[in-house]
Amino acid sequence: MAKKDKSVLVKDELQSRLKQFREALQDENRRIELENGILGSEVLIRFEVFFQSPKTGNYSDGLFLYMNDSGEIVDAEYYIRDADDVTIAGLETEDFNVVKELFKDAFSLEIE
Repeated sequence: MAKKDKSVLVKDELQSRLKQFREALQDENRRIELENGILGSEVLIRFEVFFQSPKTGNYSDGLFLYMNDSGEIVDAEYYIRDADDVTIAGLETEDFNVVKELFKDAFSLEIE
């Protein structure tokens, strides 16, 4: 599917879900139906790693590291933050593997 088509699909599906959520807030039966229709969930913890930037004052950069409830890094994103906004870039598989290997022992997770 083309990126533009995915973008339209995401926008349309999000609006559909939000309509469903609003209805669930107004009607207890719809809320129960929504809750019973949830297929599952998982825990993801996001760590934010801040780097020293050679352009201090212009922008800062870092990583978002996502860890599952087993303590494994399952995703990572690179970002640049300036005064106006944050730009986030996903990592290619090879780059993700480098980040995962480097930070795999940097954080610990204990869930009770």
